[in-house]
Amino acid sequence: MNEPILSLQKLAWRLGVPVNRLRQLADEISRDHREHYNAFALKTGKDKIRQIRPPKEELKAIQRKIVKRVLAPIGLAPTAHGGVPGRSQRSNAELHLGQARVVTVDVKNFFDRVQHRRIYRMFRNEHGFGADVSRLLTRLITLRGSLPQGAPTSPAAANLFLRRAVDEKLGSTLAKLPVTYSRFIDDLTFSGPDPRSLITTVAHLLSECGLTVKKSKVKIAPRHCPQKVTGLLVNSATGGRLTIPRAQREAVRAAIHQLPRLAIRKEWDKQVRSIRGRIAHVERYHPGDGARLRKCLRVALDGQQPKSDAPL
Repeated sequence: MNEPILSLQKLAWRLGVPVNRLRQLADEISRDHREHYNAFALKTGKDKIRQIRPPKEELKAIQRKIVKRVLAPIGLAPTAHGGVPGRSQRSNAELHLGQARVVTVDVKNFFDRVQHRRIYRMFRNEHGFGADVSRLLTRLITLRGSLPQGAPTSPAAANLFLRRAVDEKLGSTLAKLPVTYSRFIDDLTFSGPDPRSLITTVAHLLSECGLTVKKSKVKIAPRHCPQKVTGLLVNSATGGRLTIPRAQREAVRAAIHQLPRLAIRKEWDKQVRSIRGRIAHVERYHPGDGARLRKCLRVALDGQQPKSDAPL
C-alpha cells in the first residue's frame, strides 16, 4: 500500500494534471455534468433499465489515471474479482466448483446508494488522505452524489468501499467456518456445506453502511439444483469445470436466426458485433458449441447484409 496523498500538489503530480485543471473539471461536472459525461439507457432485464453514464475523453483519461495511480496502489481484498486486473467472472466462479451449497447475494441499487459522503470518508478516514484531496477526488469520481455506472473509477472505488465495509469484517467469521467467499463488485457468493447463516450477517454489515440486500436476488442452491455464479454453472453434469447454461447458448443461436429481420445497416452491424462477442464467450467454455455458432453466423452473413442505412 502506498502512503496517503496529503496535498493537492501531490495529487496533481501523481496524475500529471495541474491542480487548477482538476478543480475546474470538478466545478464543470457540478455545474453541468453533460459537459463531461455521456448517458444512455441499457435494458438489463425484462422490466429493468440501467442508466449508464460513461465519461467523455478528458475525464475518462483522468479517471483511468486515478484508478491506476491512486486507487489500485491502496490494495484490494483477495476476495474481490470484479474490476480487478487478472481476475474475472471465471476466476470468481471457479472458487465455488463442486460445493454442497452455493448462496449468492446481490446489493440493491448498489452504485446509486454508495453516496459521495461515504466515498469522501473512505479516502479521508479509512485511508488517511488529506481533506482537500479527499474532497476533490470524490468530486471527480462521483456524479449527482453517487458512483456513475460506466465510469472506469466506479468498480475500483466500489471494491475499496466494500473491502472495509464487508470483506474485512467478514474475515473473522469466515475463519471459523468451512465456507468459501468471493465478491464480484456487489455480487457476493458463499459456498460450502451450509453457508445460509451468513445471509443475515451480510445484511447487517450492509445496513451499517447504508446498503440493503436485494431479497429477490438472494439464491440458495443445493447440489441437485443449478448453481450459478456470475453467469456460470459450477455444478454441471460434466463435473469439475464451468459451463454456460444451455438456454444462454441457445439464445445466441436464436439471435443469429433473427439477423435477416434487421433491415437497417446500423442495427445489423451492432447486433453482429454483439453476437460475435457472445460467441467468443461461449467458446471459452464450450469450444465445440462455439465453432458451430460461428459457422451458423457465417451462413447468416453470406449475402444477407443490408446495403445501406435505409430500410430495404
